[in-house]
Amino acid sequence: MYDFDTMDKRLIVFGYLFRIANRLQSKMDSQMKDLTAKQWFVILALGLFEQPPTLKQLAAACDTSHQNTKQLVMKLAEKRFVTIHNDEKDGRAMRITASDQCKQWDEDNEQIATQFIDSMFSGMSMDEITDLSSSLMRIFENLDNINRRTENA
Repeated sequence: MYDFDTMDKRLIVFGYLFRIANRLQSKMDSQMKDLTAKQWFVILALGLFEQPPTLKQLAAACDTSHQNTKQLVMKLAEKRFVTIHNDEKDGRAMRITASDQCKQWDEDNEQIATQFIDSMFSGMSMDEITDLSSSLMRIFENLDNINRRTENA
């Protein structure tokens, strides 16, 4: 059995990152109406763009593969949460736009989302949340650096 008091705290964080991701997805999938956690994340990422993004841009924003993003977008299109149209300048590029139904779903579920986030961060000060945010961004940057080194090797 592991002795968490003496264990390398980086290993504990490493394990908890996986556990948190799994638990977050499971909890959101069971509580959200009409969407999975991953589909919702794609919709959130759509909001990062001033103009409808291409599938490639959306995949980069979600930090997932083009293929995975396309599958999620196609499911969202089936549910009429997004529309897909060809780029005017490059007919091969697909542009993704949130539909009115998606915007309505967002409005209808805003309070639920706020309550979920409030509960998830319950008992944490803004300083702790800021520190956690900074630490996670640093880990993310480090993973980018590892990827670049691996690709250049």
